[in-house]
Amino acid sequence: MIIKKSAVLIALLLIMSFSPFVFASERPIFLVHLKTALSKDDAQLCVAYNVIWAALKEGYDVRVLVDASAIDTFKKGWLSGKDDISDYKIPENLRRTLSKQFKLPINEVPSTYGEFLQMLHNLGAKFYVNRAYLIVSKAGTEDEPLKKITVKFFKPVSIMEMIQLRKEASVYMVY
Repeated sequence: MIIKKSAVLIALLLIMSFSPFVFASERPIFLVHLKTALSKDDAQLCVAYNVIWAALKEGYDVRVLVDASAIDTFKKGWLSGKDDISDYKIPENLRRTLSKQFKLPINEVPSTYGEFLQMLHNLGAKFYVNRAYLIVSKAGTEDEPLKKITVKFFKPVSIMEMIQLRKEASVYMVY
C-alpha cells in the first residue's frame, strides 16, 4: 500500500515538474498599453481606465503598460510636486454612467482619476512602466527609475520584458 501511494506521489510530482503552468492563472491576459499623455489627449487615458475596470470585472488578468508620453502624466511637476492626473476630476455624468454600467452606488465610483488608478490597482490590475523611457525623459535614473513618478506601484520593465508582456496577452488595446 505504501509503495502504491509513493508511486502515485512520484508520478504527480513528475507531471507537475514538466508542466510549469500547473499552478499558473487560467485567466486570459488583457494588456492595456497607455502611450498618450493626459496633456495631449485626455480622452484616451480616461477611456483606458474604464476599459481596465471592465476587463477586471470580466475576470481578465489585467496588465497595464505605461509608455511613451503617457509617462509624463504621472511625473511630479517641479513646482507643485504633483502629477497631472491624481486630482483630475472624473465628470459627474461619466460617474453616473459608470455607476449604472457597473451596478454600483455612485459613492463607490471614484471622483478623481488618482482614486480611479488606486482602485484599479486594488482590484488587481498590474502596472508596468517602460524603464528606458523613464531614463530618457528624466523621470528617473538607473538607480532610482521612479524618482519623479508619483505612482510607486508601477514596476519598471526593460524593453525585452515589454515584448514579453505583449506576447503573453490574449487581448491588446492601445490608448
